[in-house]
Amino acid sequence: MRALSWKEPYGSLMLCGKIETRTRSTNYRWPVLLCCSQKGYTDKELLQWAGEKQYGRIKQALGGRELQHGHAIAVGELIECRPMRPEDADACFVDYRPGLRCHVYTNVKPIQPIPFKGGQRRKKIDENILLQIRYL
Repeated sequence: MRALSWKEPYGSLMLCGKIETRTRSTNYRWPVLLCCSQKGYTDKELLQWAGEKQYGRIKQALGGRELQHGHAIAVGELIECRPMRPEDADACFVDYRPGLRCHVYTNVKPIQPIPFKGGQRRKKIDENILLQIRYL
């Protein structure tokens, strides 16, 4: 299993069925420990990145949920990586941009949050972390 971190609120949105967008493609097709980075987006950065419509949808989808900065929060399986299409915008919670890649996850299951320091790239995780995973 590998770990991948998202800046909040995008980490928490993975529990809402979000399709991840990245600038790079990947051939990795295994379970991923979904983590939230210590630093999240400011409201200004989020509005700029997501676009006005998606910014409103993000706030609505989260409904005041507490964000989990610096924690692993779920396990999901990466099943597909493909170019983003205009009709993907709502599922991705970002306005369409040519060149973005959709990383599609399935079976995203929340876990008891585990303190985790990761990075924006896939990171190998040690057995200590695996032993701490408790599904909710």
